[in-house]
Amino acid sequence: MPEEESGFDELMRLSQQFTRQEKEHEEKERQREEQGKKVQGVLQGLKDLNVSMAVEQLKTVATPEIIKEVNTLRSKGSTDDLRKMISALAEDLEKSLGAISASKADTAPLVNSMRTLNILMDLYFSLH
Repeated sequence: MPEEESGFDELMRLSQQFTRQEKEHEEKERQREEQGKKVQGVLQGLKDLNVSMAVEQLKTVATPEIIKEVNTLRSKGSTDDLRKMISALAEDLEKSLGAISASKADTAPLVNSMRTLNILMDLYFSLH
């Protein structure tokens, strides 16, 4: 009979150990999820701050339409509209520089720099 009791005691001990380990695992998982939420909150705060700073900087140089579009980026998860805005602005600038360079030969390096920038931005956006 003592062997049966020791077997039963061992079974109870293992059951309690398993329950304790399961609770510890659940607690660690809960802490990990909470930490993840905190990190996401911090990242969102940094993103919002970055957009706010960009809007303030744009107010001195950009048209109201661009400022409005950038402000709407706060609520969007995608950067497709920003990519389109940048590409359109760069193309307009390239066309304007091209028209100016037709009358002034010394602007050719500026036009080439703008074209290079356009190509690099397109590449950057295609890789993301």
